[in-house]
Amino acid sequence: MKPKIKAMKSTMKQIYGLIVLGMIIILITACEKYDEGGLVSKASKRLTENGWRLESYYRNGNDETTQLMISAFEETFIDGGSLTRSYIDKDGEPFTENGSWTFDNDKQQINITGVGSIDLTDETTTVSTSDYNIIKLTKDELWYVFENGSDMHEFHLVPR
Repeated sequence: MKPKIKAMKSTMKQIYGLIVLGMIIILITACEKYDEGGLVSKASKRLTENGWRLESYYRNGNDETTQLMISAFEETFIDGGSLTRSYIDKDGEPFTENGSWTFDNDKQQINITGVGSIDLTDETTTVSTSDYNIIKLTKDELWYVFENGSDMHEFHLVPR
């Protein structure tokens, strides 16, 4: 075999190898998932395609949904970074506020600004945070968790 043909075949094998490696890297990063489910690559679409309604609330791993002082908690994340949050407060009054949201660089966390704290239960009193760690985001569920004081608060939301 001539040296030029042998060198060309070797170069083609290297190029082919690089293409395969590149495709593997793209597939791995495109298939990154949240801890409890949902593809990170679809995060923006999933977050903004529905308004979300609170289905259950956990504090430090314990289901405390029945202890909530608020009801009808809903959040709507709008393309472009707007957020609407509404609920019935502990006095039975409807409450709505508008804020804004962004993802962190790897779409593992939602940063929310412009909204106030919430009175969740008698035991927790007022909770507030601006950083919500996503643990599940599918077309049917949004779960996020945040720490306030020494408590971990976990919200499980479903499309409204």
